[in-house]
Parts: sequence; C-alpha cells; structure tokens
Amino acid sequence: MLEEILRGACGLTPSLPVVAGVSGGPDSLCLLHILHTAGYPVIVAHFNHKLRPEADQEAADVARQAHDLGLPFVTDAADVRSLAQEHSLSLEEAARLLRYRFLFSTARQYHAQAVAVGHTADDQVETVLMHFLRGAGLAGLKGMQYRSFLPAFDAEIPLVRPLLALWRTEIEAYCREHALTPHYDSSNADQTYFRNRLRHALIPELEQYNPTFKQVVLRMTEALQGDYMLLQEVIQAAWKEVLLSEGPGWVALDREKLLRQSIALRRNLLRQAGQRLRPNHRDFGFAVLERGVAFLENPGNRRLDFAGGLYLFAEGRQMYVATYEADLPFAQWPQIQAPVEVQGERCDLGEGWVLSVEQGQSDDKVWKDNPDVWSAWLDADLTGDRLTVRGRREGERFQPLGMTEGTLKLSDFFVNVKLPRRARAKWPLVCAGEEIAWIPGYRIGHRFRVTMQTRRVWKLSLRKL
Repeated sequence: MLEEILRGACGLTPSLPVVAGVSGGPDSLCLLHILHTAGYPVIVAHFNHKLRPEADQEAADVARQAHDLGLPFVTDAADVRSLAQEHSLSLEEAARLLRYRFLFSTARQYHAQAVAVGHTADDQVETVLMHFLRGAGLAGLKGMQYRSFLPAFDAEIPLVRPLLALWRTEIEAYCREHALTPHYDSSNADQTYFRNRLRHALIPELEQYNPTFKQVVLRMTEALQGDYMLLQEVIQAAWKEVLLSEGPGWVALDREKLLRQSIALRRNLLRQAGQRLRPNHRDFGFAVLERGVAFLENPGNRRLDFAGGLYLFAEGRQMYVATYEADLPFAQWPQIQAPVEVQGERCDLGEGWVLSVEQGQSDDKVWKDNPDVWSAWLDADLTGDRLTVRGRREGERFQPLGMTEGTLKLSDFFVNVKLPRRARAKWPLVCAGEEIAWIPGYRIGHRFRVTMQTRRVWKLSLRKL
C-alpha cells in the first residue's frame, strides 16, 4: 500500500532525490525509514526551532541516524520566538514558515523532486477540525493532500505526505517493529497550543458522542477533496473569463463579468485573487469574502481593506485586488510626464499615446455631431496656432462646453466625470496659452467651441498606438 502511495498519490520517482523533513519524532523517523527502505535517494533535513532545551540533542540524534544510513544530512536553526513577535505570528505559524523555507531551499540545493513530511491521519483530522472552528469553506475542510504545491515557498517543487492514511498508533507500532527510537516532543502535551487542546481535550470529548469520530472526519475529507477538484475546474474556467491583467502586487478583474457570476463563484474568485498575491495568508474566510462581494456591487470611489494587507477598489470596469505597496499600471490611460508643445501633425505623449493635429475649414460640419470623446474640433482663431499639452496645476479652473457663465474647479470636474483619482495629476490637458481648451476623453472648453462664425478649425485626435 505504501509503495502505491509513494508512486501514485505522491507521484514520486524512485531514482530521483527526495528531501525528508525529519524532526526525530515517530512520524518523521517512520517516513525516513519507509523512503530509505523503498530505495529513494533521501536527503535528511532537520530544522532546529530552538524552542526546547532538548532541541540540540534531537538535532544531533537525527544527524547520527542519517550518518548510520549513509544519507546526506542538512540542518539549520533560527530564533522562532523573535520572528513570531516581530510579525505578530503565533509560535506555530512562525515555526512552520521558517521550517518550510528551509526545506524548500534544501530541495532546490539538491535538485530534489519533492519535499516529504510526516503528516498523519491524526494530523489530518486535527487540521480539518481547526479549519472548521475558524469558519473555513471547502478549501479548508478538504484538509491536506498527498501531493500539493505551496507557491509561497516554491511553485515548482511539490510537498508530499506519504503517511496521510496512517494513524499515529500505527506509526508508533511501525517504529517498535523496526527498532526505531524516536524522540517525543514534550511541547505536544502543552495545551496552551490550539492544536494540542484539540488533540487532548476536544477530540476525546467528541469521541464520547461517536467513537469513530476521527474515521468519519477522514472519510469526509476524502469525499470533499473530490468535490474540491470539481469546483476548481469551474473556478479556473471562470477565472480565465474575468481576469483582465495582473502584475507585481496587483490583479485586475472584469467587474461586469464578476457580477454575472453566482455569489459562490464571486467569493471563490476573490479568494483566488487574494491567494495569488498572498499565498501564505490563511484568513480569506467567509466574512472577508462576503465583504468583498458586497463591495463589488457598489464600490463607488472607496477602497476596501480586504485581508492580508490587500485592498479592493474599482476603476471603470476594472476591479483591482492589490497590495498597498503595489505600483499599479497606468497603461490604460494617457498620462503626460512633462509639458509638450504641439508642433506639426503628431505629438508623442509617451507610452504609445499620440496626439494628431489637422487644420480644417469651418464648413466641415462633422464637429456638430461628434460621438468620439477622444477627438475634438476647436476654433483655431481662438486657440491661436500654438497649443501645448500639460498636466493640471494647483487650483486650476475650467469652463466645460455648455457652461455659458463662470468656471468650475478642475478637481470638481474630474470628480463629476469620475476620472480615477490616481490618473488626475498627469491627465493630458490641451491648452491655448494658459487656458484649458480640451480635456481628452471628456470635454472641450466652452470658449473654444466651433460656431457658425468659425473660419478655421483644429481637428485633434488622441490615440494609443
């Protein structure tokens, strides 16, 4: 059975090296013995958390066992408590983070096909119960798998768990049968740890109601894993439909297409966006996703704190999921970096945006019914022959077409037309002297409109090549 799991469920090839995470406890010693007996080239990797007085002795014992088997031994240590305090993590979370960094770094160093760890059926039950108590959905209740990827540590090397079908009692019996002498972690009895309270208090209590409670949970996870795989196929198909673009620290989704999905799919698509940006963050729970779904329907000009240092905000059809430090793209908008004088028939504004200029006659009546917001006709005698393109100035005012008297603060105009806030400072303004003659994409200046008295016109057009 174990050989089938190693090759089948775990997908291991006997001729390629495997990094085995060995703490010295019964689970990891059993794992090491099974892999070595099956003929796999094993690299023994031990991470010393420096949390217990006996930690150094355990590291020395694992090194001796590796030497006795003639296997390479790699070790590292770190101050787990300091990391936990610095990043407001629990000791368990900090230890996991440092341990997996070390294991996957070792796997890279030795060109290993996988990292193997000794998670058992008991660990599976405890993990699922922890997720249930935290309000996880299907992604948490399906539990751990024999083979999975942890992109936060390595997107190409899998993590495998060959012992996932074995109970702790079976593993201890295996150790006795093969004369293995494991260490027993004294902290496993410390009920200040959440997992230990489940193990020693809650699960025995639940077994009073159903003596086969652990077996029932294990069967449930196996069923839910199949359901989860089916759901993932649906999610990935929808993801391809709603994803517009992504970059370092941000994902842009099509808000209109998102709103056409079912509520359940919207939750899962938001979770996927969050997990692509924060793969090591575990708190994309139901309440967080519900807030995100509600925000999708009415984002306004607000930003919504999401989870894991991410936020949501909308710009037109685009719904961004982004980190606060992300440098979001401006490619979809024209942006002017420095004032430019319009000379000739073309004016390059940068990033592929080009302003075209033609002179025409006033009898060309196309200007009367112009549906294109990226083109404009201006009275050339009123603008003069020298046009410039620049960004906005502090306190600047504008008289949009149709406003026959007075002017409007440019900042208020941008708010009224819902121009995204971050695009406003460098939005190109076509000016005649100091006065704004045209705001591309929105409105011409009222004074520069073409009338029946106009003799010469400028035809302007802004395009992205």
